[in-house]
Amino acid sequence: MGIAEYRLRMEAYQLKRVGQERDIALQAFLNQSVQATKGSEKHPVPKYKKFSQFFDYDKFVDEIRGNYEPDYQPVSKASAEKQRIDLITKRWREFRKMKQKQRGGNG
Repeated sequence: MGIAEYRLRMEAYQLKRVGQERDIALQAFLNQSVQATKGSEKHPVPKYKKFSQFFDYDKFVDEIRGNYEPDYQPVSKASAEKQRIDLITKRWREFRKMKQKQRGGNG
């Protein structure tokens, strides 16, 4: 087995594990959704209205695939938002460096 095949098998195994974790989380969600509420005793409201609020499957898949595929584009909103924030932070740091050089050169 070569390195490329090993990496592919590791990615497949980790994706399989995330699927199993999702199944476990789904079972926990179903158990919890029957019981967990917020609000008053007279007017209880479920704590989680959607399963994705409890377990973000796409986020975990994005993390795994991002480790193995350098040009992978995230699917989940949380991962896409994190990527956007990272890009803004990087650009802000570059801007600050440019401003610092301008002040040093003119002063």
